[in-house]
This record gives sequence, structure tokens and C-alpha cells, in this order.
Amino acid sequence: MLSAAVARLKEYAVLCVMQDLMVQLETARQERVQTLKEFMRLKNELALAQRRCDELRAENGALKHALLVAENELQTLHAYAAESML
Repeated sequence: MLSAAVARLKEYAVLCVMQDLMVQLETARQERVQTLKEFMRLKNELALAQRRCDELRAENGALKHALLVAENELQTLHAYAAESML
């Protein structure tokens, strides 16, 4: 009778440990899901930021080109004005 009670007590202890492990496993799974969602959000945000950076680089290149053209035009106009005054 005593050994049966001890066996039941051991079974109960094992079940409690298993239940605790299952709770820990579920908590870890939920944390993993949340982490994966956050990772995907950050990945999308990074892709958007990289796309915007590429757009700004292209715009910057176009503005630099326009500035060079305007500077050349200005130099030509200054030279023409200087020549016209002579």
C-alpha cells in the first residue's frame, strides 16, 4: 500500500514537471512568434528605408547634374557679358 502511494506520488510529480515544461514550451513558442513578427516588421521597414535612400541618391545625382549645367551656363553668360563690355 505504501509503495503504491509512493508510486502515485512520483507519477504526480512527473506530471507536474511535464505540465510545467509544457507551459514553458508554449511561452517560448509565443515569444518566438512575437520575435518573428517583430523581425518581419523591421525587415519591411529596412526595405522601405533602403528604397527611399536609393530614391534620394538618384535625386541627389540629378540635382548635382542640374547644378553643374547651371554653373556652366552662368560661366558662359559671365564670359559673354565680359566680352560684350569690351
